[in-house]
Amino acid sequence: MLQDLITQLWVKITGQRINFTQTPWLEGIVGDTAIIDKSYIDRLATQYQYEVVTNEQGSGLIEDFSIFRFTAEEYARLHPQIIDFYTHTSDYNVEIWCEWKGVFKPFGVLLGWLFSKRLQQLNMPTNTISLAKGLESEIIKLKSANHTVWTIWYRKIKQTGETLFSGIYTHTYLPSQDKTLFKVVFPLPNGNATVLLNQEIMADGSLFLQSNGKKFGETGFYFYVTNHKGKHWAKFVSALHESIHIYVDKDEVVRTDHNFSFYGIRFLQLHYKMG
Repeated sequence: MLQDLITQLWVKITGQRINFTQTPWLEGIVGDTAIIDKSYIDRLATQYQYEVVTNEQGSGLIEDFSIFRFTAEEYARLHPQIIDFYTHTSDYNVEIWCEWKGVFKPFGVLLGWLFSKRLQQLNMPTNTISLAKGLESEIIKLKSANHTVWTIWYRKIKQTGETLFSGIYTHTYLPSQDKTLFKVVFPLPNGNATVLLNQEIMADGSLFLQSNGKKFGETGFYFYVTNHKGKHWAKFVSALHESIHIYVDKDEVVRTDHNFSFYGIRFLQLHYKMG
């Protein structure tokens, strides 16, 4: 599609050539050339002979929190229900509310019309009534020899059947911060969108993730494109930031406030209830 070609050309012109031997933290799954939905999962499973395991009891986005090397004091402070959610995500039901802010709502409509609804990826509705009946949430593991290679959180709107997000949840070591960080990859045609998030355990035991980097090589939002001939490009979008606050409320329910901002102005707010 023309929209995809323009976006990929923008990444190539305004971004930079990369080599995964120098930037391994950007390597991730590449989407198919058209619709994303679950097609790339089937392709990967066939191509690499992975076993596909969906919503296995007790399966989580993260299998072992020790990869983040929190101190003993930090780990003891982190609320155990937050750990349980991340390590046993398939045991939770997920509800979501969203709000596009003010002048940005027309942008949400345009984004949906040009990309999201067609690709079935990053598909946040502007008509939030469609979210009232909840989400279908699947934790999909691609395994090789009983070892998890990729963990995919596939979320679909029950009322419309449309894919909301289809993201690969993993981690990576980022040299600029000398630490292992949360990494989320959203496959797109001939590339992906990758978000690197710094993590901080707050005084109240909540978990705060944010992509607040200012330049290439730091946390933040990256568009990646390949031509499948060994050439790769990445564009760091310095104006776009994301924050995720996971906490347990007074009723012992796990909740998340998920905010997106552009040049410091919040344009989209999501709220999740996980129970």
